[in-house]
Amino acid sequence: MDDRTNNSVKAVKVSIVGNVFLALLKLTLGIFAHSIALISDGLDTAVDIVKVFVVFRGINIAAKPADNLHPYGHGRAETIASSIIGVSVIFAGLLIIIQSIQSFGKTNAVDTLMFIGAGASIAGKVFLSKYMMTVGKKLSNQAITANAKDYLGDVFSSTAVVIGALLIRLTGRKYFDSIASIVVALIIIYMGYKIIEGGAKEMMEEQDNPEIVEKVENIVNECTNAKNPHLIRMRRLGSYYIVDMHIEFPENMSVKESHNIVNLLEHRIREQLPEVQEVVIHIEPIGNE
Repeated sequence: MDDRTNNSVKAVKVSIVGNVFLALLKLTLGIFAHSIALISDGLDTAVDIVKVFVVFRGINIAAKPADNLHPYGHGRAETIASSIIGVSVIFAGLLIIIQSIQSFGKTNAVDTLMFIGAGASIAGKVFLSKYMMTVGKKLSNQAITANAKDYLGDVFSSTAVVIGALLIRLTGRKYFDSIASIVVALIIIYMGYKIIEGGAKEMMEEQDNPEIVEKVENIVNECTNAKNPHLIRMRRLGSYYIVDMHIEFPENMSVKESHNIVNLLEHRIREQLPEVQEVVIHIEPIGNE
């Protein structure tokens, strides 16, 4: 495996260890505390463990080289993995809402244990979210970034549990446990939607990085004989981009000369923009309409 894949796998392993610990802690304390909110939070973390394995599989597939069936590579495997994460997050949220409604006002939650479990979860998830987001952005790995966003949602979920525990302590009304659980579920569903939205934009090939277009234009304009870069389009495939565009050259320039310049431009673009894996340039005469 290359360095990018190795670093991605390392991040996944850290995530697995952290989530296993937090899930066991919250589920155990939730059972002893009779808290549906804390148990829901723990189940959400347990789902995170399953999602991490999905990410791991997506990373391994995306690392495969291009072949005859996949001439553009396997980068979209990371996008598919992030979409699966989004769907599973929404499904988990809906199940929690159903359970919360069914047990509304019937639990006898112990607020002290809720504080301990949720507090530990907030600390752990903040660390995992920041760590995964840093790695995801550095490696331009959408699946890992999606996991980091989901962990941030877990922080809000655990915060809702803390607020529920605080209200139980102040008012003595145990139904705040179920209310906190529903709030947790709504946060989970929203984070799942945002994850799916990001994957859908990539699937629809939305031009999501105008800075790359601007940099490509600047690189082309620095070349003396290459003129008017236009119709610049980008296709994102997981962690990398494929760029195609039209460039105008003098009419009296030979095919060989223009071809050499195109090769030079492609090399410069890939060198200055590591996230661009492939460049396709269509040659036109100056003033072509």
